[in-house]
Amino acid sequence: MRSQSCLRTITQDAMHPDVLHGIGTVDITVTPEMTATLDGKEIHRVYSTFWLAYHAEVAARRAIEPYFEADDNAVGSGLEIKHLAMAAIGAHVRITATVCSVEGRAIRCAIDARVIPSGTVIATGTQDQIVLPSHVLSDKASKALTT
Repeated sequence: MRSQSCLRTITQDAMHPDVLHGIGTVDITVTPEMTATLDGKEIHRVYSTFWLAYHAEVAARRAIEPYFEADDNAVGSGLEIKHLAMAAIGAHVRITATVCSVEGRAIRCAIDARVIPSGTVIATGTQDQIVLPSHVLSDKASKALTT
């Protein structure tokens, strides 16, 4: 299901117009290590928003990476997750990222997470990435702030 705030669009100057067809998925089984834990203390024995966000990032990268050109790379620039329902340890979850807009080098994916096979939606959101040549991203990373 596509997020209402992320309708499939592309600007005229899009760098990678075929990326608009990108879909990436991550299938996981919730483990005890993925529960809501803060400062080493388990808070809830359910799939944490932290792990959900991580899996959303992986799914979004999988959605766009097949469309990279030889020297392309990408950096995440935003993530919004609305955690709607809980998934217990042992639940099978599919996180899907669907490219829904491309504006120049900026790509947005709609995020949808569901328990399978029931299809119950546990989260929705968006994830943003900026595509850059690998050497440009490497140069920016070498100048990252340390203080």
